[in-house]
Amino acid sequence: MDLSTAYLGLMLENPLIPSASPATESLDGLKRLEDAGAAAVVLPSLFEEQIHAEERSLRHWLSHGVESYAESITYLPEPGTFSVGPDAYLERLRKAKESLGIPVIASLNGETPGGWTAYAQTLAQAGADALELNIYRVAADPEVAGERVEEEALAIVREVRG
Repeated sequence: MDLSTAYLGLMLENPLIPSASPATESLDGLKRLEDAGAAAVVLPSLFEEQIHAEERSLRHWLSHGVESYAESITYLPEPGTFSVGPDAYLERLRKAKESLGIPVIASLNGETPGGWTAYAQTLAQAGADALELNIYRVAADPEVAGERVEEEALAIVREVRG
């Protein structure tokens, strides 16, 4: 039986695409999914807000108490020399692409218009075959029409696609 299908512009042997789960968190798990017959895999999401929280935390702890012991700050590297961001995710993506013979789909959960496009470009450059956008917004304001919420989601997709 021919189960081949086209999905996201990719020709797949079948429509089985495991997504974010404990099995997709490690390279070994991804290989096991491929061996079991998965036609593609979706990595767990890269969360823009998590990256921003890490940056804020790093800045806080590098500057916390420096007015008390000014001489001690000379022992610390400059904040700009730290690597805070999607590096671990990008490395996981690169390793998956090198090791697997099936498409690897990156997943992005962003919170700012610019963040979506910046990280989408980075994921594409790292070798992602496609990109899953997790657009999450709690639309709880009764004064905001549903059409406006939907238009904001469509604007994000258009921006990333561009």
